[in-house]
Amino acid sequence: MRLTSLRQTVVACCLVALTGTSIVGCSSSGDSASPTTSAAASAATSAAAKSDSTSSAADTKAVTDTYVTFFDGKTPAATRAGLVEKGAAFQQALDGMAVNPQATGTSVTVAEVKLSDTSHADVKYTLLLNGTPVLPDQSGQAVKDAGQWKVAAATFCALLAIQSGGQTTAC
Repeated sequence: MRLTSLRQTVVACCLVALTGTSIVGCSSSGDSASPTTSAAASAATSAAAKSDSTSSAADTKAVTDTYVTFFDGKTPAATRAGLVEKGAAFQQALDGMAVNPQATGTSVTVAEVKLSDTSHADVKYTLLLNGTPVLPDQSGQAVKDAGQWKVAAATFCALLAIQSGGQTTAC
Protein backbone atom coordinates (compact mmCIF):
# COMPACT_ATOMS: atom_id res chain seq x y z
CA MET A 1 0.00 0.00 0.00
CA ARG A 2 2.83 2.35 0.88
CA LEU A 3 4.40 1.38 -2.42
CA THR A 4 1.49 2.95 -4.30
CA SER A 5 2.14 6.34 -2.69
CA LEU A 6 5.85 5.96 -3.27
CA ARG A 7 5.19 4.90 -6.85
CA GLN A 8 2.99 7.98 -7.40
CA THR A 9 5.72 10.25 -6.03
CA VAL A 10 8.38 8.62 -8.20
CA VAL A 11 6.13 8.92 -11.27
CA ALA A 12 5.48 12.62 -10.50
CA CYS A 13 9.22 13.26 -10.11
CA CYS A 14 9.96 11.37 -13.34
CA LEU A 15 7.32 13.38 -15.22
CA VAL A 16 8.89 16.61 -13.98
CA ALA A 17 12.33 15.34 -14.97
CA LEU A 18 11.07 14.27 -18.41
CA THR A 19 9.41 17.63 -18.93
CA GLY A 20 12.68 19.36 -18.05
CA THR A 21 14.58 17.05 -20.40
CA SER A 22 12.15 17.79 -23.23
CA ILE A 23 12.58 21.52 -22.74
CA VAL A 24 16.37 21.17 -22.75
CA GLY A 25 16.25 18.84 -25.78
CA CYS A 26 14.27 21.44 -27.73
CA SER A 27 16.65 24.28 -27.01
CA SER A 28 18.74 25.68 -29.85
CA SER A 29 22.06 25.64 -28.03
CA GLY A 30 24.23 22.58 -27.90
CA ASP A 31 25.11 23.21 -24.26
CA SER A 32 23.79 21.06 -21.47
CA ALA A 33 20.94 22.32 -19.32
CA SER A 34 21.41 25.83 -18.09
CA PRO A 35 21.30 26.55 -14.36
CA THR A 36 17.95 28.31 -14.90
CA THR A 37 16.38 25.20 -16.50
CA SER A 38 17.82 22.94 -13.81
CA ALA A 39 16.60 25.29 -11.09
CA ALA A 40 13.12 25.39 -12.65
CA ALA A 41 12.96 21.59 -12.83
CA SER A 42 14.19 21.35 -9.24
CA ALA A 43 11.61 23.90 -8.09
CA ALA A 44 8.85 22.02 -9.91
CA THR A 45 9.93 18.76 -8.28
CA SER A 46 9.99 20.41 -4.85
CA ALA A 47 6.56 21.96 -5.43
CA ALA A 48 5.11 18.59 -6.46
CA ALA A 49 6.59 16.90 -3.39
CA LYS A 50 5.32 19.69 -1.12
CA SER A 51 1.86 19.44 -2.67
CA ASP A 52 1.80 15.66 -2.09
CA SER A 53 2.96 16.20 1.50
CA THR A 54 0.32 18.85 2.15
CA SER A 55 -2.35 16.67 0.58
CA SER A 56 -1.21 13.68 2.64
CA ALA A 57 -1.29 15.70 5.85
CA ALA A 58 -4.76 17.06 5.05
CA ASP A 59 -6.04 13.59 4.16
CA THR A 60 -4.51 12.08 7.30
CA LYS A 61 -6.23 14.72 9.43
CA ALA A 62 -9.53 14.20 7.60
CA VAL A 63 -9.40 10.42 8.09
CA THR A 64 -8.51 10.84 11.77
CA ASP A 65 -11.32 13.36 12.30
CA THR A 66 -13.79 11.02 10.57
CA TYR A 67 -12.83 8.09 12.78
CA VAL A 68 -12.93 10.18 15.97
CA THR A 69 -16.36 11.64 15.15
CA PHE A 70 -17.84 8.37 13.86
CA PHE A 71 -16.77 6.34 16.88
CA ASP A 72 -17.81 8.99 19.41
CA GLY A 73 -20.86 7.39 21.00
CA LYS A 74 -22.39 10.81 21.54
CA THR A 75 -22.41 11.67 17.83
CA PRO A 76 -26.00 11.54 16.52
CA ALA A 77 -26.88 8.49 14.39
CA ALA A 78 -27.70 10.63 11.35
CA THR A 79 -24.27 12.26 11.49
CA ARG A 80 -22.59 8.89 11.91
CA ALA A 81 -24.46 7.52 8.88
CA GLY A 82 -22.83 10.26 6.81
CA LEU A 83 -19.38 9.24 8.04
CA VAL A 84 -19.50 5.56 7.09
CA GLU A 85 -19.43 4.09 3.61
CA LYS A 86 -22.95 2.96 2.59
CA GLY A 87 -24.31 4.79 5.64
CA ALA A 88 -28.00 4.32 4.78
CA ALA A 89 -27.58 0.55 5.05
CA PHE A 90 -26.33 0.97 8.62
CA GLN A 91 -28.98 3.46 9.77
CA GLN A 92 -30.91 0.88 11.84
CA ALA A 93 -27.76 -0.31 13.61
CA LEU A 94 -26.65 3.27 14.24
CA ASP A 95 -30.09 4.21 15.61
CA GLY A 96 -29.89 1.26 18.01
CA MET A 97 -26.44 2.30 19.18
CA ALA A 98 -27.63 5.86 19.82
CA VAL A 99 -30.03 4.67 22.53
CA ASN A 100 -27.73 2.04 24.04
CA PRO A 101 -26.10 3.51 27.19
CA GLN A 102 -23.03 1.32 26.78
CA ALA A 103 -22.55 2.32 23.13
CA THR A 104 -22.75 6.02 24.00
CA GLY A 105 -19.53 5.62 26.02
CA THR A 106 -17.42 4.63 23.02
CA SER A 107 -14.59 6.64 21.54
CA VAL A 108 -11.48 5.96 19.50
CA THR A 109 -7.85 6.94 19.30
CA VAL A 110 -6.15 6.83 15.92
CA ALA A 111 -2.52 5.75 16.04
CA GLU A 112 -1.70 5.79 12.33
CA VAL A 113 -3.15 6.57 8.91
CA LYS A 114 -1.41 5.28 5.78
CA LEU A 115 -2.76 6.46 2.46
CA SER A 116 -2.87 3.63 -0.07
CA ASP A 117 -3.89 5.97 -2.87
CA THR A 118 -5.99 9.11 -3.26
CA SER A 119 -9.18 7.38 -2.09
CA HIS A 120 -8.12 4.57 0.27
CA ALA A 121 -6.32 4.54 3.60
CA ASP A 122 -5.33 1.98 6.20
CA VAL A 123 -6.01 3.03 9.78
CA LYS A 124 -4.60 1.71 13.07
CA TYR A 125 -6.94 2.58 15.92
CA THR A 126 -8.02 1.61 19.43
CA LEU A 127 -11.67 1.46 20.40
CA LEU A 128 -12.34 2.74 23.93
CA LEU A 129 -15.29 2.29 26.27
CA ASN A 130 -15.54 5.04 28.87
CA GLY A 131 -11.89 5.85 28.19
CA THR A 132 -10.64 2.27 28.65
CA PRO A 133 -9.26 0.39 25.64
CA VAL A 134 -11.52 -2.54 24.74
CA LEU A 135 -10.23 -3.28 21.25
CA PRO A 136 -6.61 -2.10 21.06
CA ASP A 137 -4.50 -1.90 17.92
CA GLN A 138 -7.25 -2.57 15.39
CA SER A 139 -6.72 -2.38 11.64
CA GLY A 140 -9.36 -0.60 9.61
CA GLN A 141 -9.82 1.24 6.40
CA ALA A 142 -11.16 4.55 5.20
CA VAL A 143 -12.48 5.38 1.75
CA LYS A 144 -12.97 8.70 0.03
CA ASP A 145 -16.55 8.87 -1.23
CA ALA A 146 -17.72 11.93 -3.17
CA GLY A 147 -14.74 13.88 -1.86
CA GLN A 148 -15.30 12.96 1.81
CA TRP A 149 -13.34 10.46 3.86
CA LYS A 150 -15.51 7.80 5.49
CA VAL A 151 -15.02 4.75 7.67
CA ALA A 152 -15.02 1.80 5.28
CA ALA A 153 -18.13 -0.39 5.43
CA ALA A 154 -15.90 -3.46 5.88
CA THR A 155 -14.36 -1.94 9.01
CA PHE A 156 -17.74 -1.19 10.58
CA CYS A 157 -19.06 -4.63 9.53
CA ALA A 158 -16.15 -6.32 11.30
CA LEU A 159 -17.03 -4.48 14.51
CA LEU A 160 -20.75 -5.23 14.14
CA ALA A 161 -19.90 -8.90 13.66
CA ILE A 162 -18.04 -8.91 16.99
CA GLN A 163 -20.97 -7.18 18.70
CA SER A 164 -23.74 -9.30 17.22
CA GLY A 165 -21.95 -12.61 16.92
CA GLY A 166 -21.61 -12.34 13.17
CA GLN A 167 -25.30 -11.72 12.41
CA THR A 168 -25.59 -8.36 10.70
CA THR A 169 -28.13 -7.51 8.01
CA ALA A 170 -26.26 -4.54 6.50
CA CYS A 171 -23.07 -6.48 5.88
